[in-house]
Amino acid sequence: MAGNSSQKTVTVPNKNMQNDKPKLKGILRLKGFTLLELLIVMSMIVVLMSILLPCLYRAKESAYELFAMQTEADEEGKVRLQIQKPSDREAQDDIYMIKIERPGRCHVLLKKPHPSGMKLIKRDGQEYIKWRPEWHHIGVHLITVVFEGEETSEQEIRIYVFNKELLEAEREKKDAPH
Repeated sequence: MAGNSSQKTVTVPNKNMQNDKPKLKGILRLKGFTLLELLIVMSMIVVLMSILLPCLYRAKESAYELFAMQTEADEEGKVRLQIQKPSDREAQDDIYMIKIERPGRCHVLLKKPHPSGMKLIKRDGQEYIKWRPEWHHIGVHLITVVFEGEETSEQEIRIYVFNKELLEAEREKKDAPH
C-alpha cells in the first residue's frame, strides 16, 4: 500500500473552518440536480410525449383496422353486423369497415345524426365507414352517405346490429306457446 498513489485525501470540516464559507462550500457540495435542471428535463419529457402519443394512437387505430371485418351493403342497402356480449369482447372485437361505393370523383361524408363512434375513413383509395357498435346500439340504424361532386347525391344504408344469443332467445320466446 505504500506505493499506491491513488488514495484521496478528504478534508473534514472542523471548528476553525466555520468562518471560511467558500472553502466549506466546496467540501460539502452534494451530488444532485438543481430544481432548474429537473424542470428542464421534465419539460423535455412532456414535449416528447406530446409528439409520441398521437403517433401511438394512430398506430393503434391502424392495427385495429387490420382486425376489422370488411363488409358492404347488399343490393337493398342493408348491412348486418353481429356483436358479442360486453363480457366476451376484447379491444379488437366487433370492429367493422363498411365499404362505400362512391360514384366517380366526389367528396364523401356522413350525414348527421349517426350513431356515436362511427367514422368515415379512407384506406387504399377506398372509402369506409369504420364502426365498433356497442351493446346499446343493437337495433336498426339508418345512415345517410352524401356524395358531393359535380352533382350532390345521397345513399341510404340500413345497418342492423344484433347479438346472436339475444336474437335466438327472442325467437324462442315468440315460438313458445303462450
